[in-house]
Amino acid sequence: METKEKQILDAARVLFFQYGYKKTSVDEIAEAAGIGKGTVYNYFKNKEDLFIQCAEKTKNRMNQQLDKELKKLKRANDKMICMTITIVRFVHQLASEYAMSQKILEELMTIGIQLHEDLPEHIERTANLIQEGVDQGIFKSGNPTKDAKLINNITKMFMTHWVRIESEESEKEIHEMFELIFNGLNK
Repeated sequence: METKEKQILDAARVLFFQYGYKKTSVDEIAEAAGIGKGTVYNYFKNKEDLFIQCAEKTKNRMNQQLDKELKKLKRANDKMICMTITIVRFVHQLASEYAMSQKILEELMTIGIQLHEDLPEHIERTANLIQEGVDQGIFKSGNPTKDAKLINNITKMFMTHWVRIESEESEKEIHEMFELIFNGLNK
């Protein structure tokens, strides 16, 4: 990656994480990167493109962490819980590192999900874990992709809540939620 492109991405990430997508302008990004506004457009089409590239780099870092954590486990149900906890920890660390307000965190998560078309890679990862659980005799699923979308929608609804509360409490809630999903309410 070229030095100027990296400068722009680094400046944009800091500003997006501190002030949010809506309140960050290309002018501010250029100023923080120490370059002219026109130079930003030599590397990125617009602010949305710049945000997507920042989000992509962040997502890649998170996926590396996920891969590392999931390799330690054998059972699909444990991997599913671990995946959610790892994501919450990662987002919590970002929020702390950049002193993100709850409002900015929610904005960035919402925009990131919208721009990444509802996170197809994450749905695929979850569907693969569900299929792995079926193969292990742990889960019963007629349509892992459909079930993965439902699980991802449920976890998205709670993500900002889990990031906001203490780690021990969020991990407890994640375990309890997945136990309910795995076991259901049926006798």
